[in-house]
Amino acid sequence: MKNHLKHLLFLVQSILLALLFYGLSRLIFLYFTFDQFPHIFSDGILGALLQGIRFDLSSIAYLNVIFILLSIVPTRKREITGYQNLLKGLFVFFNGIALSLNLADVVNVQFTGKRMTADIVSFIFLGDDATNLAGDFMKDYWVLFLLFFILMFALYKSFSFIQKRQFFLHRSKSTWQSYILSLFCLLLTVLAMRGGTQLRPIKNIHASYYSQGKYVPLILNTPFSILSTLSEKGVQEKKYFSTDLSKSYFNAEKSFRGDSSISKNIVIIILESFAREYIGGYNSFQGYTPFLDSLMLKSTVCTNAYANGKKSIEGIPAVLSGIPALTEKPFILSQYGAQKGNSIASVLNKYGYNTSFYHGGHPGTMGFDAYAEIAEFNSYVDLSDYPTTQQDYDGKWGIADEPFLQFYKSDLDAKTEPFCSSVFTLSSHHPFTIPQQYIGLFPKGDIPMHECVAYTDFALKRFFNEAKKSSWYENTIFIITADHTFKSTHKEYQNSNGLYAIPLIIHEPSVNEYSIVSKTCQQTDILPTVVDYLQLDTTIVCFGNSVLDSTGFAINYLNNIYQFFEDGYLLQFNGEECLSLYNTIEDSLLKVNVLSEEHNLALKMENKLKAVVQTYNFRMIHNQLKLNE
Repeated sequence: MKNHLKHLLFLVQSILLALLFYGLSRLIFLYFTFDQFPHIFSDGILGALLQGIRFDLSSIAYLNVIFILLSIVPTRKREITGYQNLLKGLFVFFNGIALSLNLADVVNVQFTGKRMTADIVSFIFLGDDATNLAGDFMKDYWVLFLLFFILMFALYKSFSFIQKRQFFLHRSKSTWQSYILSLFCLLLTVLAMRGGTQLRPIKNIHASYYSQGKYVPLILNTPFSILSTLSEKGVQEKKYFSTDLSKSYFNAEKSFRGDSSISKNIVIIILESFAREYIGGYNSFQGYTPFLDSLMLKSTVCTNAYANGKKSIEGIPAVLSGIPALTEKPFILSQYGAQKGNSIASVLNKYGYNTSFYHGGHPGTMGFDAYAEIAEFNSYVDLSDYPTTQQDYDGKWGIADEPFLQFYKSDLDAKTEPFCSSVFTLSSHHPFTIPQQYIGLFPKGDIPMHECVAYTDFALKRFFNEAKKSSWYENTIFIITADHTFKSTHKEYQNSNGLYAIPLIIHEPSVNEYSIVSKTCQQTDILPTVVDYLQLDTTIVCFGNSVLDSTGFAINYLNNIYQFFEDGYLLQFNGEECLSLYNTIEDSLLKVNVLSEEHNLALKMENKLKAVVQTYNFRMIHNQLKLNE
């Protein structure tokens, strides 16, 4: 019995050691992602760190379950050197994996705003981008690799130290008390896995209960985030309201009436990672887009537009198919990705439009080729179709923006009108490279992204200058937006509001007039806006409103929190209860939660949000993203 107690004490010391190193990796994570949490000191940094212990214990229990079982089995073989070496190998290996994932998320969270989930495996093996960029990430974030090896060395040495201090002098026989203690330890392990004695095991959503969900990525650890989403089978049907009551708050079926006689071309330009913050025309401070600034003066400008997701793989379906990203797994990667829904292509094909989608990336990048097929685009063009790949390849992602947009313009010249075409740029992305001949011509800015934004703006200028010479130009409506945002340097953008703030510009050369749409807009508004502009006589399923409509809202989902924007307010809701309400106009830093003061407004917004989510989940599950024809 005495010998068994020593083994259990050694197990406790090992778990505490793992907990210490999880904590160290969280501090490293916080150091490198501090700009994601600008108010953490005023909100309580210690509270956020302490909240993380619950999730750390759960991960430790799962990853070390074999180590724990081998440690608590009351056998005298535990003193054998080989047995102890096995324990050391198991402990260092599995906790080393955890540390590597936690540090890798330092990079990931700066792009996505959340910890990795189970869909990361599908994403890595979708196309060749992960392989092509691995070297650059290792070079740019070498310090993380160094810190990982330091942590691993320290973990190995620390475990070896406490292991050597175990002197099992008395090889006492196992008694019934030993088995009772082992059973008790096993129950504690299960309790740690579940995260407590509550009815259901903890999930990622439970991290949102602290400080209105501001610190979910910090509170979680990556192994937990991945493990807790492995068993997710898809969206769950919601029953917030009856069908009729839900439709009174939000109806996804939108009818448009017109004579369908306007056969204007549509060109949708989706700019990689172009946050609204980078565009001077949207702000009181100088940006990096002189051309876009000048174009805005002759366009319809949506001043409060938001992205529906935080990744390209989420942004493209939102822009081109009107499908917001309201689940953990992107639509393209999900079990629903093969569904036929409305898209700009499927709608306009019926009216004789030639539809196409262009992206200068590698074949298979983020499944865009498969998506284009499902969305019924007549053609999808990528790097493999580009004539001078060797000359204009950026070395990682694909064809640089300036030459690819010139290629795109030439292809548009050859199309039969009317056409609807979309192009997705790629240069404004890590590893932040621009063609050699343009180095030094653009402002460096505060972060490497700024120079790339300026380069893409230059590429747009060249595209429009050439397009003006084409016969189709005057008969075209250009819609310019972004797939998502990237890193911010201004405080008013370093929050849940700025995290999704994107440009939305509609330029019609035949009109060439400046106007402002100040209502809330979103990426999913683009599909109904195109239908509205062209005066098509049709009914579609969509999760947005035309920008020509008087009403508007925006919705997105991150870290198990739904965000609903409407009339200058932002409501945050975790699927069960409202967490916060902010006045984004008067409180741009989102410091004052007015949920209790604005109860009626919050309830109104909550009802509409619930109706959108209920409708979205129902249509996704029952394959009703498109009306029966």
